[in-house]
Amino acid sequence: MYLNPEFKFAKLPWLAGQRLFRNMNVVDLMNIAQASPSTDWLTQIASVPTNFSVTFVSSERFFQDHWDIRMDFRDNDAFIWHLWPNATQIVGARIKWMVGKHKLVTKIEKKKSEQEPTIIHSFMVGFQKTLFEIVEWLEKLFTCKVTNINIPFPALQNCPRTARWSALRYSKNLTMTTSCADSEWIVAILKERYAQNCKTFIGEVEIGRPRDISVAALSSLTYRSGRLNFNLLSFDYFLEYVRNLMASNDDRFLILRARIPDWTIEKINEFAQKLELARSPLEPLSRTHFTSEFGDFDVTRPMFQYKQSEDIVLAFNFLVKPGNLYACMAVVRWKRKSADRIEHERQAAENARRNAEEDARMMLEEDEEEDEEEDVRDVERARGDYRRRAIIMAVVRGPPFNIHD
Repeated sequence: MYLNPEFKFAKLPWLAGQRLFRNMNVVDLMNIAQASPSTDWLTQIASVPTNFSVTFVSSERFFQDHWDIRMDFRDNDAFIWHLWPNATQIVGARIKWMVGKHKLVTKIEKKKSEQEPTIIHSFMVGFQKTLFEIVEWLEKLFTCKVTNINIPFPALQNCPRTARWSALRYSKNLTMTTSCADSEWIVAILKERYAQNCKTFIGEVEIGRPRDISVAALSSLTYRSGRLNFNLLSFDYFLEYVRNLMASNDDRFLILRARIPDWTIEKINEFAQKLELARSPLEPLSRTHFTSEFGDFDVTRPMFQYKQSEDIVLAFNFLVKPGNLYACMAVVRWKRKSADRIEHERQAAENARRNAEEDARMMLEEDEEEDEEEDVRDVERARGDYRRRAIIMAVVRGPPFNIHD
């Protein structure tokens, strides 16, 4: 289907425009829109995307870092737009898109099936700044805001302009799968995002002193592994934070390591009582549940635990220092083992036992063989000694005496 950009799309009746959007590939409409004097016509007929995600794709290969934009629609095809800082991925491209003041050399891949999203590749100059303007163009074009941003923290460290990108503060979901220990930046962005009811996830986070931030705003941050220092904060602040953590159901969470202000055992018990934690039973939790291994904490014998659901247990571990004071606490997520996992572990333990027995048997047989060989060598040595003594005695005695001589 071919439509000339000079066609007066704005004069189409609304119903006709809706049908046009549903029956044309959204990328074809974007191709027309970027060449049109105005994009208002597409804004009027396009539906709001169900997903608008921006991802920074980091690669170990030189010049392979790039941005991916993905949009999904209820009534049109999805597309993935790869934005490259170099031209190696668009060799042979003949399309030139004009987005704002930016000329983008572009290649559109032919779809292998109708179910797959359309793939677009563009080479852009001004890596970060151009991306931000492309995102703004798409937001205006489809009357929406970015819903998901996935970016590693080093990409923010290496480019202050990206760290100031406004979309980081209003996107519905912000995900950083890498580690981040910039306490000041984390606290600042959490406060802004919490005010807009936005969710934030950081893979490994470290906050030295979470000052000037509400418990609710701090609790809006989820993570896989967290190191937070509550040493200078009140007991009630920490209590409320842990209570919020216990109410969370994010299955990505693994461990919280919390610095606490040298609690006595009485304070530990008060903490457990207020949160209604149960004393850990004598039977090891590892028999029925599993978790990751953490080198700085022995998590196999927790002091308290909390049953978060039928399958999840939060275990509370404390590190004691000289003077019987507790300066650090860990909350660890344990998940119930499946029947298959239990059977697999049983078989692995049985195999390990059999292998150990076989190794012991082989070592015993080797020892016995060595003993037999040693015995043979002892006999041979004894025989050799006997022969040597017999020879010596014969020499000493001389030839037999003959009476007739």
